[in-house]
Amino acid sequence: MAITAKVPAVACARCGARLSRSNTDTMCSPCRRAVGPASPAAPVTSAAKPVSWLSSAAEHTAPPDGSNLADVLKAYRALHKLKQQDLADLLGYDQSYVSLLERGKRVIRDMDELRRLAQTLGLPEDELGLLPAAEVAVTVAMPSGDDGAAGPKDAIEEQRRWRMTRRDLNRHRSELTGAAARLYPDADRAGNSPVLTTAGWMWPSPLDFADIDLTWLSQTAPPEIAGAEPESERVRPLAPNGGRFARYSQAIRMVDRPSLFVNRPSFRLLDVAQIDGRPKLSFGYTTYFDMADVCEGVAHELASAWLATGSDPAWIGAPKWDALPFRKLVGNPFDLGRRPLLPSIDTLTIRLAADGKASFPLHHRAASNVALAGGTYHIMPAGVFQPSSVMPWDQSNDFNLWRNVLREYAEEFLGDPEADGSSGEPIDYDGLEPFRTLNQARREGKVRPYCFGIGLDPLTLAGEILSVVIIDADVYDSVFSGMVSRNTEGNVIAGGNGTAGIEFTEANIRHLLDNEPLASAAAACLDLAWQHRGLILD
Repeated sequence: MAITAKVPAVACARCGARLSRSNTDTMCSPCRRAVGPASPAAPVTSAAKPVSWLSSAAEHTAPPDGSNLADVLKAYRALHKLKQQDLADLLGYDQSYVSLLERGKRVIRDMDELRRLAQTLGLPEDELGLLPAAEVAVTVAMPSGDDGAAGPKDAIEEQRRWRMTRRDLNRHRSELTGAAARLYPDADRAGNSPVLTTAGWMWPSPLDFADIDLTWLSQTAPPEIAGAEPESERVRPLAPNGGRFARYSQAIRMVDRPSLFVNRPSFRLLDVAQIDGRPKLSFGYTTYFDMADVCEGVAHELASAWLATGSDPAWIGAPKWDALPFRKLVGNPFDLGRRPLLPSIDTLTIRLAADGKASFPLHHRAASNVALAGGTYHIMPAGVFQPSSVMPWDQSNDFNLWRNVLREYAEEFLGDPEADGSSGEPIDYDGLEPFRTLNQARREGKVRPYCFGIGLDPLTLAGEILSVVIIDADVYDSVFSGMVSRNTEGNVIAGGNGTAGIEFTEANIRHLLDNEPLASAAAACLDLAWQHRGLILD
């Protein structure tokens, strides 16, 4: 719906403020002074992108959740010099309803209505906690037929080879991870693991989750690389219509879909900083598929390049950049503006007995069930940092590292469906089990979550928030008495008789690091936990 009917007839093209009808300028005096004289090559027009009038700063403590609608309406009226009745006419409401909204006496929780309001007011939808509409995947048009161009038979054969490459990628993730790590000789490592990291991304000693500050950045620039570039063509197979799949995630869905592969709104890491000695992580929006388009794409490319050599061990030992155009396009893996970086929170869970003996479970992730880190042993829980649903109030309520881990405990340890916000209300983390008991135990010091820092899996360049949670045995045994042996992602390696599965000893950790196909983040967390055992187990 256009808004010109209710905006003053003569208005500033930059901020919308009223201008006198005799004024021949397109902007008010303050805006004209701010931008300087307009360039003839780039004149200022009413179509220019407006400044953000809603907030004075781009940083917030959490994503907007729609509860700021009262401030939005009042700010809009003040900016455009409108009365409540004018705004009511513009929005199709009664004046009394606008008054109730502005006083916070009414709350709109209908996402379609929030989206309509944002469109009517010309407001960026994410200011009301609304995610962009899902992108429709398309294929690049190509001719098909018997004239030498790609046709259905070509697509079938190419998809078969693509599917086999994914199988080999999952079968040889450990070797390929080592090869990928050798491509970045100047990067630091997280402990004695292949995980890449850089200055400021790892803490000198483990920090409690409460000592890590999160901030939300609104209206951020999209990543420079999305996975649809020409350099990624080799990892995007032909579709049945003869065109190439536009994104790697589309090919996964259509050609080799795992049982768990759903596009969810997620939190994109945008900056890692230290403020007054405290880590500060800044986030914006992305989606799970956005991450997979780049991360699994560069992993597939490396696997394909290795298979093209006949699985030559010499190439694995010294991979060649000239065979990896897509990875080369990504460039510096720590440039967070270059690509969408959706981090996972990888948590080593240690059961600590009263006699000081410690143990931990592992998770064998089935390649047929998961798109990332399939065919490896992983610590548990591990899950990408994302809200429980697309609802604005869930995006705000779930913007918390510990709450993300809590939901993963419910899913991976107990086999409960992941909380999805289907009740229409924010999740009650202090009232629902097992969240209530774990939160209470944390307040009593019986559950202690620590974070080591942030790294990147060298094969996929996926982000990893490396952490460990120490749980006293009485709490662990009570909360996880119904622990499953298998969940939607694979088999759980747990134990009874007073252990969580594998004893936390140097011999066991070295055996796992040296002999088993561990996910790179699992290797980092196990090694770092052993290095800092004096602190975390005290």
